[in-house]
Amino acid sequence: MNYKDIISKAKDFSESFSSNQLVTMKSVKKLDDNIYLLDYRNDYHIDELLEKGVSSIGGLLAFAADSLTFGLKLCKIGGDEGAGCTTFEAYNPKGEHLLARNFDFKTAPCFVVWTHPEGRYSSISTVDANFMLYGSKPECKKLNSYRVLIAPYCPVDGLNEKGLAIAVLQMRAKPTNQTDPSKRDITTTAMIRGVLDTCADTDEAVEFIKKYNMHDSIGVNYHYQIVDKRGRSVVVEYIDGELHIYDKKVDSCGGSVYEDDGLPLQYVSNFSVTKDTGDYKIEQHGEDRIAAVLKTLRAKDGVLDELEAMDLLSYVKLNYKHDKYPWSVCALWSVVFNTDTGFLKFAANTDYKKIYTFNVSEPCKVHAVESIDKSEYFDTLWSH
Repeated sequence: MNYKDIISKAKDFSESFSSNQLVTMKSVKKLDDNIYLLDYRNDYHIDELLEKGVSSIGGLLAFAADSLTFGLKLCKIGGDEGAGCTTFEAYNPKGEHLLARNFDFKTAPCFVVWTHPEGRYSSISTVDANFMLYGSKPECKKLNSYRVLIAPYCPVDGLNEKGLAIAVLQMRAKPTNQTDPSKRDITTTAMIRGVLDTCADTDEAVEFIKKYNMHDSIGVNYHYQIVDKRGRSVVVEYIDGELHIYDKKVDSCGGSVYEDDGLPLQYVSNFSVTKDTGDYKIEQHGEDRIAAVLKTLRAKDGVLDELEAMDLLSYVKLNYKHDKYPWSVCALWSVVFNTDTGFLKFAANTDYKKIYTFNVSEPCKVHAVESIDKSEYFDTLWSH
Protein backbone atom coordinates (compact mmCIF):
# COMPACT_ATOMS: atom_id res chain seq x y z
CA MET A 1 0.00 0.00 0.00
CA ASN A 2 1.57 3.31 -1.06
CA TYR A 3 1.32 6.62 0.75
CA LYS A 4 -1.67 7.93 -1.23
CA ASP A 5 -3.58 4.67 -0.69
CA ILE A 6 -2.95 4.91 3.06
CA ILE A 7 -4.26 8.50 3.13
CA SER A 8 -7.33 7.46 1.12
CA LYS A 9 -8.11 4.45 3.31
CA ALA A 10 -7.61 6.47 6.47
CA LYS A 11 -10.21 8.98 5.28
CA ASP A 12 -12.65 6.15 4.51
CA PHE A 13 -12.79 4.81 8.06
CA SER A 14 -11.87 7.88 10.12
CA GLU A 15 -15.43 8.10 11.47
CA SER A 16 -15.54 4.44 12.55
CA PHE A 17 -13.48 4.70 15.73
CA SER A 18 -15.08 4.05 19.11
CA SER A 19 -15.35 6.77 21.70
CA ASN A 20 -12.49 5.19 23.70
CA GLN A 21 -10.28 5.14 20.62
CA LEU A 22 -11.04 8.78 19.88
CA VAL A 23 -10.36 9.76 23.49
CA THR A 24 -7.04 7.91 23.33
CA MET A 25 -5.99 9.55 20.08
CA LYS A 26 -6.87 12.99 21.41
CA SER A 27 -5.19 12.45 24.78
CA VAL A 28 -1.64 12.94 23.48
CA LYS A 29 -0.01 15.89 25.23
CA LYS A 30 3.20 17.53 24.10
CA LEU A 31 5.32 18.14 27.19
CA ASP A 32 8.25 19.62 25.27
CA ASP A 33 9.98 19.15 21.92
CA ASN A 34 11.33 15.77 23.03
CA ILE A 35 8.47 14.22 25.02
CA TYR A 36 4.82 13.36 24.37
CA LEU A 37 2.55 12.00 27.10
CA LEU A 38 -0.25 9.51 26.43
CA ASP A 39 -2.94 8.19 28.78
CA TYR A 40 -4.07 5.08 26.87
CA ARG A 41 -7.66 4.12 27.78
CA ASN A 42 -8.60 1.91 24.84
CA ASP A 43 -8.72 -1.92 24.99
CA TYR A 44 -5.67 -3.25 23.15
CA HIS A 45 -6.60 -6.95 23.52
CA ILE A 46 -3.53 -8.11 25.41
CA ASP A 47 -5.09 -11.42 26.51
CA GLU A 48 -6.02 -12.26 22.93
CA LEU A 49 -2.51 -11.49 21.71
CA LEU A 50 -0.84 -13.58 24.42
CA GLU A 51 -3.19 -16.50 23.78
CA LYS A 52 -2.75 -16.36 20.03
CA GLY A 53 0.97 -15.61 20.04
CA VAL A 54 2.91 -13.67 17.43
CA SER A 55 6.17 -14.60 15.71
CA SER A 56 7.19 -11.51 13.74
CA ILE A 57 6.90 -7.74 13.61
CA GLY A 58 4.63 -8.15 10.59
CA GLY A 59 2.40 -10.46 12.59
CA LEU A 60 2.28 -8.04 15.51
CA LEU A 61 1.39 -5.16 13.22
CA ALA A 62 -1.27 -7.27 11.51
CA PHE A 63 -2.80 -8.11 14.91
CA ALA A 64 -2.75 -4.45 15.92
CA ALA A 65 -4.23 -3.40 12.57
CA ASP A 66 -7.08 -5.92 12.79
CA SER A 67 -7.78 -5.24 16.48
CA LEU A 68 -7.26 -1.50 16.67
CA THR A 69 -7.23 0.24 13.28
CA PHE A 70 -9.72 -1.72 11.15
CA GLY A 71 -7.03 -3.28 9.00
CA LEU A 72 -5.05 -0.12 8.28
CA LYS A 73 -1.37 -0.96 8.72
CA LEU A 74 0.14 2.25 9.92
CA CYS A 75 3.74 1.78 10.90
CA LYS A 76 6.69 -0.40 11.59
CA ILE A 77 8.01 -1.47 14.95
CA GLY A 78 11.72 -1.48 14.42
CA GLY A 79 14.76 0.67 14.10
CA ASP A 80 18.20 0.93 12.66
CA GLU A 81 21.76 -0.08 13.33
CA GLY A 82 23.54 1.93 15.98
CA ALA A 83 21.67 1.31 19.22
CA GLY A 84 23.51 1.13 22.50
CA CYS A 85 21.99 1.07 25.98
CA THR A 86 23.03 0.84 29.63
CA THR A 87 21.13 -0.37 32.69
CA PHE A 88 22.10 -0.71 36.32
CA GLU A 89 20.41 -1.20 39.65
CA ALA A 90 21.14 0.72 42.84
CA TYR A 91 19.65 1.63 46.21
CA ASN A 92 18.67 5.14 47.22
CA PRO A 93 19.51 6.37 50.74
CA LYS A 94 16.09 5.17 51.95
CA GLY A 95 16.92 1.63 50.84
CA GLU A 96 14.45 1.76 47.94
CA HIS A 97 15.33 -0.13 44.78
CA LEU A 98 16.22 1.66 41.55
CA LEU A 99 16.60 0.52 37.95
CA ALA A 100 18.41 3.14 35.87
CA ARG A 101 18.37 2.99 32.11
CA ASN A 102 19.75 4.80 29.02
CA PHE A 103 18.06 4.10 25.69
CA ASP A 104 20.66 5.17 23.12
CA PHE A 105 19.26 5.31 19.62
CA LYS A 106 18.57 7.40 16.53
CA THR A 107 17.48 10.90 17.57
CA ALA A 108 13.70 11.36 17.83
CA PRO A 109 11.02 12.41 20.32
CA CYS A 110 9.59 9.80 22.67
CA PHE A 111 6.20 8.85 24.08
CA VAL A 112 5.62 8.19 27.78
CA VAL A 113 2.57 5.93 27.84
CA TRP A 114 0.24 4.99 30.72
CA THR A 115 -1.91 1.87 30.16
CA HIS A 116 -4.80 0.41 32.20
CA PRO A 117 -5.77 -3.04 30.83
CA GLU A 118 -8.91 -4.42 32.44
CA GLY A 119 -8.10 -7.18 34.93
CA ARG A 120 -4.36 -6.62 34.47
CA TYR A 121 -1.73 -4.31 35.92
CA SER A 122 -1.48 -0.64 35.05
CA SER A 123 1.93 0.54 33.92
CA ILE A 124 4.01 3.36 32.54
CA SER A 125 6.29 2.62 29.58
CA THR A 126 8.34 4.44 26.97
CA VAL A 127 8.04 4.27 23.18
CA ASP A 128 10.54 5.56 20.63
CA ALA A 129 8.85 7.87 18.09
CA ASN A 130 11.14 6.35 15.44
CA PHE A 131 8.71 3.42 15.70
CA MET A 132 5.53 5.50 15.82
CA LEU A 133 5.41 8.61 13.65
CA TYR A 134 4.67 8.54 9.94
CA GLY A 135 6.19 11.92 9.23
CA SER A 136 6.07 15.64 9.96
CA LYS A 137 4.14 16.83 6.88
CA PRO A 138 0.68 18.30 7.54
CA GLU A 139 -1.07 15.41 5.76
CA CYS A 140 0.63 12.98 8.16
CA LYS A 141 -0.95 14.42 11.30
CA LYS A 142 -4.08 12.28 11.11
CA LEU A 143 -2.06 9.15 10.37
CA ASN A 144 0.15 9.89 13.36
CA SER A 145 -2.92 10.14 15.57
CA TYR A 146 -4.08 6.72 14.31
CA ARG A 147 -0.68 5.26 15.06
CA VAL A 148 -1.10 6.19 18.70
CA LEU A 149 -3.50 3.25 18.96
CA ILE A 150 -0.68 0.71 18.67
CA ALA A 151 1.54 2.40 21.28
CA PRO A 152 1.01 -0.36 23.91
CA TYR A 153 2.77 -2.82 21.60
CA CYS A 154 5.91 -0.70 21.14
CA PRO A 155 7.46 -0.38 24.64
CA VAL A 156 11.18 -0.87 25.25
CA ASP A 157 11.06 -0.33 29.01
CA GLY A 158 8.53 0.29 31.75
CA LEU A 159 7.31 -0.03 35.34
CA ASN A 160 4.00 -1.48 36.51
CA GLU A 161 1.82 -0.79 39.55
CA LYS A 162 3.24 -3.81 41.41
CA GLY A 163 6.76 -2.40 41.28
CA LEU A 164 8.16 -4.51 38.44
CA ALA A 165 10.50 -2.77 36.00
CA ILE A 166 11.95 -4.11 32.75
CA ALA A 167 14.29 -2.74 30.07
CA VAL A 168 15.61 -4.22 26.83
CA LEU A 169 19.14 -3.76 25.48
CA GLN A 170 20.43 -4.63 22.01
CA MET A 171 23.27 -7.00 21.23
CA ARG A 172 24.73 -7.12 17.73
CA ALA A 173 24.21 -10.77 17.00
CA LYS A 174 21.94 -13.11 15.07
CA PRO A 175 18.29 -12.66 16.16
CA THR A 176 16.65 -15.35 18.26
CA ASN A 177 13.90 -17.38 16.58
CA GLN A 178 12.86 -20.26 18.82
CA THR A 179 10.64 -23.06 17.48
CA ASP A 180 9.52 -25.24 20.40
CA PRO A 181 6.14 -26.62 19.18
CA SER A 182 4.81 -26.78 22.75
CA LYS A 183 5.13 -23.01 23.23
CA ARG A 184 3.40 -19.98 21.82
CA ASP A 185 5.40 -17.32 19.99
CA ILE A 186 6.22 -13.78 21.07
CA THR A 187 8.26 -10.82 19.84
CA THR A 188 10.50 -8.42 21.75
CA THR A 189 8.10 -5.55 22.47
CA ALA A 190 5.09 -7.85 22.88
CA MET A 191 7.01 -9.72 25.58
CA ILE A 192 7.73 -6.48 27.43
CA ARG A 193 4.04 -5.59 27.24
CA GLY A 194 3.06 -9.03 28.53
CA VAL A 195 5.47 -8.82 31.47
CA LEU A 196 4.26 -5.35 32.50
CA ASP A 197 0.58 -6.31 32.21
CA THR A 198 0.62 -9.75 33.83
CA CYS A 199 3.60 -10.11 36.19
CA ALA A 200 3.81 -8.86 39.78
CA ASP A 201 7.47 -9.69 40.44
CA THR A 202 10.66 -10.97 38.88
CA ASP A 203 9.85 -14.62 39.51
CA GLU A 204 6.55 -14.29 37.64
CA ALA A 205 8.32 -12.48 34.81
CA VAL A 206 10.83 -15.31 34.44
CA GLU A 207 8.05 -17.91 34.36
CA PHE A 208 6.17 -15.83 31.80
CA ILE A 209 9.21 -15.61 29.53
CA LYS A 210 9.84 -19.35 29.75
CA LYS A 211 6.38 -20.05 28.29
CA TYR A 212 7.13 -18.46 24.93
CA ASN A 213 9.31 -18.90 21.87
CA MET A 214 11.20 -15.63 21.46
CA HIS A 215 11.38 -14.02 18.02
CA ASP A 216 13.67 -11.00 18.06
CA SER A 217 12.84 -7.77 16.27
CA ILE A 218 14.73 -5.83 13.56
CA GLY A 219 17.42 -8.37 12.81
CA VAL A 220 19.47 -8.28 16.02
CA ASN A 221 19.59 -9.97 19.40
CA TYR A 222 18.48 -8.64 22.80
CA HIS A 223 18.79 -9.13 26.49
CA TYR A 224 16.72 -7.71 29.33
CA GLN A 225 17.18 -6.53 32.91
CA ILE A 226 14.20 -7.00 35.23
CA VAL A 227 13.96 -5.63 38.79
CA ASP A 228 11.10 -5.79 41.32
CA LYS A 229 10.29 -3.94 44.53
CA ARG A 230 12.00 -6.64 46.60
CA GLY A 231 15.23 -5.72 44.85
CA ARG A 232 15.41 -9.06 43.04
CA SER A 233 17.09 -8.49 39.69
CA VAL A 234 17.66 -10.89 36.81
CA VAL A 235 19.20 -10.57 33.39
CA VAL A 236 17.56 -12.59 30.63
CA GLU A 237 19.36 -13.24 27.36
CA TYR A 238 19.25 -15.60 24.41
CA ILE A 239 22.48 -17.06 23.04
CA ASP A 240 22.26 -19.14 19.87
CA GLY A 241 18.56 -19.69 20.52
CA GLU A 242 19.00 -20.80 24.13
CA LEU A 243 17.46 -18.90 27.06
CA HIS A 244 19.85 -17.90 29.86
CA ILE A 245 18.69 -16.34 33.13
CA TYR A 246 21.23 -14.74 35.48
CA ASP A 247 20.52 -13.87 39.10
CA LYS A 248 23.35 -12.00 40.81
CA LYS A 249 22.43 -13.58 44.14
CA VAL A 250 22.87 -17.05 42.63
CA ASP A 251 25.24 -16.72 39.66
CA SER A 252 28.71 -15.31 40.15
CA CYS A 253 28.52 -13.42 36.85
CA GLY A 254 24.86 -12.48 37.18
CA GLY A 255 24.68 -9.50 34.90
CA SER A 256 28.24 -8.30 35.36
CA VAL A 257 31.40 -8.50 33.31
CA TYR A 258 33.14 -8.64 36.67
CA GLU A 259 32.51 -11.89 38.50
CA ASP A 260 33.98 -10.72 41.81
CA ASP A 261 32.95 -7.08 41.99
CA GLY A 262 31.81 -7.30 45.61
CA LEU A 263 28.41 -5.74 44.83
CA PRO A 264 25.00 -7.48 45.05
CA LEU A 265 23.90 -5.50 42.01
CA GLN A 266 23.43 -6.12 38.29
CA TYR A 267 24.41 -3.83 35.46
CA VAL A 268 24.52 -4.55 31.73
CA SER A 269 25.15 -2.95 28.38
CA ASN A 270 25.53 -4.22 24.81
CA PHE A 271 27.61 -7.33 25.46
CA SER A 272 26.57 -10.80 26.52
CA VAL A 273 26.55 -11.83 30.15
CA THR A 274 27.13 -15.40 28.97
CA LYS A 275 30.88 -15.92 28.85
CA ASP A 276 31.07 -19.03 26.69
CA THR A 277 29.21 -18.26 23.46
CA GLY A 278 30.92 -20.98 21.41
CA ASP A 279 30.60 -20.34 17.69
CA TYR A 280 27.82 -17.80 18.23
CA LYS A 281 29.21 -14.46 17.06
CA ILE A 282 28.44 -11.28 19.00
CA GLU A 283 29.86 -7.83 18.29
CA GLN A 284 30.44 -6.91 21.93
CA HIS A 285 30.51 -3.27 22.98
CA GLY A 286 29.75 -1.16 26.04
CA GLU A 287 32.33 -2.65 28.40
CA ASP A 288 33.88 0.81 28.89
CA ARG A 289 30.51 2.26 29.96
CA ILE A 290 29.97 -0.57 32.41
CA ALA A 291 33.46 -0.12 33.86
CA ALA A 292 32.52 3.49 34.57
CA VAL A 293 29.23 2.42 36.17
CA LEU A 294 31.05 -0.13 38.33
CA LYS A 295 33.59 2.46 39.50
CA THR A 296 30.82 4.74 40.75
CA LEU A 297 28.76 1.97 42.32
CA ARG A 298 31.79 0.71 44.19
CA ALA A 299 32.72 4.20 45.38
CA LYS A 300 29.19 4.75 46.71
CA ASP A 301 28.57 1.18 47.95
CA GLY A 302 25.69 0.92 45.50
CA VAL A 303 23.79 3.81 47.14
CA LEU A 304 22.70 6.68 44.86
CA ASP A 305 19.67 8.89 45.07
CA GLU A 306 17.61 9.26 41.91
CA LEU A 307 19.38 12.40 40.69
CA GLU A 308 22.78 10.83 41.32
CA ALA A 309 21.67 7.81 39.29
CA MET A 310 20.49 10.16 36.53
CA ASP A 311 23.84 11.94 36.61
CA LEU A 312 25.62 8.61 36.17
CA LEU A 313 23.35 7.89 33.20
CA SER A 314 24.27 11.28 31.75
CA TYR A 315 27.93 10.28 32.04
CA VAL A 316 27.63 6.93 30.20
CA LYS A 317 25.27 8.15 27.47
CA LEU A 318 26.17 7.76 23.80
CA ASN A 319 26.23 10.95 21.75
CA TYR A 320 27.75 10.79 18.27
CA LYS A 321 27.08 11.10 14.55
CA HIS A 322 26.52 7.69 13.03
CA ASP A 323 29.52 6.33 11.15
CA LYS A 324 27.42 4.92 8.31
CA TYR A 325 24.02 6.63 8.25
CA PRO A 326 23.10 10.36 8.12
CA TRP A 327 21.79 10.69 11.66
CA SER A 328 22.93 11.08 15.25
CA VAL A 329 22.73 8.59 18.09
CA CYS A 330 22.11 9.87 21.59
CA ALA A 331 20.50 8.92 24.89
CA LEU A 332 17.01 9.20 23.48
CA TRP A 333 15.92 9.04 27.08
CA SER A 334 17.36 8.35 30.50
CA VAL A 335 15.03 7.03 33.19
CA VAL A 336 15.40 6.02 36.82
CA PHE A 337 12.60 3.74 38.04
CA ASN A 338 11.89 3.51 41.78
CA THR A 339 10.25 0.09 42.07
CA ASP A 340 9.19 0.70 45.70
CA THR A 341 7.26 3.94 45.15
CA GLY A 342 6.13 3.80 41.52
CA PHE A 343 7.86 7.11 40.77
CA LEU A 344 10.42 7.66 38.04
CA LYS A 345 12.67 10.45 36.87
CA PHE A 346 12.86 10.98 33.13
CA ALA A 347 15.04 13.06 30.79
CA ALA A 348 14.90 13.00 26.98
CA ASN A 349 17.45 13.60 24.22
CA THR A 350 20.28 14.31 26.71
CA ASP A 351 18.45 17.34 28.16
CA TYR A 352 19.40 16.94 31.82
CA LYS A 353 18.24 20.46 32.57
CA LYS A 354 14.66 19.16 32.42
CA ILE A 355 14.31 15.99 34.49
CA TYR A 356 10.61 15.20 34.93
CA THR A 357 9.12 13.13 37.74
CA PHE A 358 6.16 10.88 36.87
CA ASN A 359 4.21 8.21 38.74
CA VAL A 360 2.74 5.00 37.40
CA SER A 361 -0.66 5.71 39.00
CA GLU A 362 -1.12 9.35 37.91
CA PRO A 363 -1.23 9.59 34.10
CA CYS A 364 0.38 12.59 32.44
CA LYS A 365 0.99 14.40 35.74
CA VAL A 366 4.38 16.04 36.17
CA HIS A 367 5.25 15.94 39.87
CA ALA A 368 8.50 17.88 39.62
CA VAL A 369 11.00 19.29 37.14
CA GLU A 370 14.63 19.19 38.25
CA SER A 371 18.03 19.84 36.74
CA ILE A 372 21.58 18.58 36.89
CA ASP A 373 23.36 21.92 36.86
CA LYS A 374 26.85 20.50 37.32
CA SER A 375 27.70 16.86 36.72
CA GLU A 376 30.12 14.92 38.88
CA TYR A 377 31.68 13.58 35.67
CA PHE A 378 33.53 14.75 32.58
CA ASP A 379 32.12 14.33 29.08
CA THR A 380 33.49 11.12 27.55
CA LEU A 381 33.30 9.66 24.05
CA TRP A 382 32.44 6.00 24.57
CA SER A 383 33.07 3.18 22.13
CA HIS A 384 30.02 2.16 20.10
